[in-house]
Amino acid sequence: RKLKKAAADAAPKVFASSSNAWHSLSCPASELNLGVTLACGQSFRWRQLEQEGYWAGVHADKVWLLRRPSEACIEFQVYPPSSSAASDQQVLEDYLRLNGPTLESLYAGWSASDPVFRSVCSQFPDVRVRLLRQQPLENLFSFICSSNNNIARISQLVEKLCKYFGQQICIVDGREYYGFPQLSALCSPEAEPRLRELGFGYRAKFVVESARRLLDLGGADWLHSLRGSAQPDEIRRCLTKEFTGVGRKVADCVCLMSLDQLHLVPVDVHVMRIARSLYGLPACTKSLTESAYQSISDFFPSLWQPHAGWAHTVLFAADLARFQHLKSPAIVDEVKPASLSTETPADAAADGEVESKKLEAERPPAKSGQGTRKRKR
Repeated sequence: RKLKKAAADAAPKVFASSSNAWHSLSCPASELNLGVTLACGQSFRWRQLEQEGYWAGVHADKVWLLRRPSEACIEFQVYPPSSSAASDQQVLEDYLRLNGPTLESLYAGWSASDPVFRSVCSQFPDVRVRLLRQQPLENLFSFICSSNNNIARISQLVEKLCKYFGQQICIVDGREYYGFPQLSALCSPEAEPRLRELGFGYRAKFVVESARRLLDLGGADWLHSLRGSAQPDEIRRCLTKEFTGVGRKVADCVCLMSLDQLHLVPVDVHVMRIARSLYGLPACTKSLTESAYQSISDFFPSLWQPHAGWAHTVLFAADLARFQHLKSPAIVDEVKPASLSTETPADAAADGEVESKKLEAERPPAKSGQGTRKRKR
């Protein structure tokens, strides 16, 4: 049957044009590669426009257009704009963590402590990745949608979630942009069947049940209150306990990407392959068991503290097939590159992630007539 948007149809249609004035933000190319940072599977709200080097996305209920006109700066437009460009600039600087440590200092520190990282950076000099500081609500539900998916598919699901359950922000150059849905919209009686019609499958139940539970706990404000906690293990346990479809991997992603736990390293089978092929970790078996997860998540922070999760994101991006064209042909490999994959920091449960009851909830239900594959504990 024909789908109707839950809330977007009632939203005012604000038209804008990218021909408006651009605002400049000092940010050397050595500190940020827009294409890699926005498309490496951290956030799923960004898309490259037809104009080369132009990116459009949604953050904090605003539409952002970004481009790099020179090696020294990036430029942005935002819709709807705040009363001052300085205020919008602060939001963007926070999102890109431009007020934190420089990539130059971070990369130097990681390279000094880890020859593998140093080798990868020499092979991929343009993979200059900033860890995005995302909004916890959107981050949580984006990664709930991520199980058994790649970047392109997750982006499609998140876009549908916003289009059919969120409020329209504006129309820029003929394209509609939507904010992330309110929890109340995701809790409606029509939400789960509609999500299934939109292609969410078993994830539809995870989204609705998690939205209801979060609303009971206090909503987005409660989730945001976890940011910067001095007890990351407790946050992880809380997330896996309270929300359907959230295992340790998803919880670690949320802690790293939106709750300021920059030392955490989320582990999926893609990260396990990197650990095995580049670092030779003996704990890396064919499937990602709980003990293997723990071994890998302990190993990388010992190399890269205190921003181990950020360093992990750099290696992950450099190993993605979509960025292999950035590899410098003049550099002779010092280490054997990890096998390429189109997997994302989003879940890869299909390859056998953590063997815990909570992670089992992230896996799709077995089809009728098929037995459940037994796996080693």
